[in-house]
Amino acid sequence: MKRIIVSIISAQTIPNFIFIKETFSIGDELLFISSKKMKEKIEHITKTLNYINCPINSIVFSKDNDEESWQAMTNQIENKLSKDVCYIVNLTGGTKYMSLAIQNVFKKYNSSFFYIPFPKNYILSFEDNIDKTKLIKYRVGVKEYMSLYNLDVVLKKATQSYEYASHFFDLFVNGKFSQDEYSIIDKLRAYRDKNITISKVENLEEGTGKRPRIDNLEAFIEKIEFPNKSGKLSKYELQYITGGWFEEYVYYFIKEKLTPDDLKIGVEIQRTTNTNMNDLDVVFTLGNKLFVIECKTGIGKKSLFNEIIYKGTALKEYLLGLSANSYLFSLTDKDEDLTQTASNMGISYIDRTYFLDEDKSNELIAQIKKFAY
Repeated sequence: MKRIIVSIISAQTIPNFIFIKETFSIGDELLFISSKKMKEKIEHITKTLNYINCPINSIVFSKDNDEESWQAMTNQIENKLSKDVCYIVNLTGGTKYMSLAIQNVFKKYNSSFFYIPFPKNYILSFEDNIDKTKLIKYRVGVKEYMSLYNLDVVLKKATQSYEYASHFFDLFVNGKFSQDEYSIIDKLRAYRDKNITISKVENLEEGTGKRPRIDNLEAFIEKIEFPNKSGKLSKYELQYITGGWFEEYVYYFIKEKLTPDDLKIGVEIQRTTNTNMNDLDVVFTLGNKLFVIECKTGIGKKSLFNEIIYKGTALKEYLLGLSANSYLFSLTDKDEDLTQTASNMGISYIDRTYFLDEDKSNELIAQIKKFAY
């Protein structure tokens, strides 16, 4: 008998997607039930699934607020059903009222009912008054997660090794730079958008243009043992020296300590309609949850801190769904006020002590695993 997997659409598309991934077999068909408001989510799911030659149908309630009318919903659904089909019904999405109406219709047919208590990773079935639980094995990747929220992304790669990022971390955090050397890093930020010749920047006449002369730049490059022998620095190398090294350090830190399902660095969002944040430093998935980390070597002003926090909140609220977890990793000293401000906005603030104290590092990893599972 033909099987049709039934999904009820709501703002959260992850439960629909992972249920289909867990239950779909070759020959199955898909049926989506949605309000007019949520119908665009169907395309997000089907595009991400990318099932070739799979029949896909939908029931979109014809009028606004039909999902609040029991009779309107049940009539439109029943007109599309058949006694010759086995329906696999995922009751997770939609409103509670929609879910009850849909269950009321499908129980007249050959139907099995399931529910995911998302963000938990198992499926509940209720047949013959016996509760059954099935663990979800499928794990969503970063690109899939973004696609389910209609986001196209460009993915980058780490440019240096973990060993080199750790070397730079040691220099930066353990007081091995002089004040002048920290100042060189700050001055280099003015050149992050261009390629430079080291000797020209060292000999630049003071007071000309917006970019400063940087004395002893070549000696600094030698001290940090930067793998560059050309006498020039590309804008990408400058971005690494002025902060990108910390992003890569965090990327390797997460990879080593956590073993996530999927891990990406420098995720660039191509389309953002609700927020101006379009570049994510470190992103990973674990247990079908998304984790986004903003990396800052320092936060000089509280206004900058607040700007980062507000952007992170907007990203979570408008783009990445309720199951996303946002972090700000910084090498700034511990500050209870900053920690509380971030927490109030749903962001976890991780200061430098988490990278210097192994117990705190383990505490952070345990916290992430708790969120994931």
